[in-house]
Amino acid sequence: MNDISSDDIFLLKQRLAEQEALIHALQEKLSNREREIDHLQAQLDKLRRMNVGSCSEKVSRRIAQMEADLKALQKESDTLTG
Repeated sequence: MNDISSDDIFLLKQRLAEQEALIHALQEKLSNREREIDHLQAQLDKLRRMNVGSCSEKVSRRIAQMEADLKALQKESDTLTG
């Protein structure tokens, strides 16, 4: 019969606490990424509205850069969520 020692129980509890802390940190990181994605999406929508009827190259470049940033963040977020 396998008896579990008090040391084993202590180590398992310690590992569990570490895993819970890691989960919490990753959830916080994911939440921050989602807020950043929402913020960038709102800015991008605003710039697109500003660009309607305008030939501003500066706004167009900004939109392209923000789209690239947003895509990268969404990909990273998808990686975090599996």
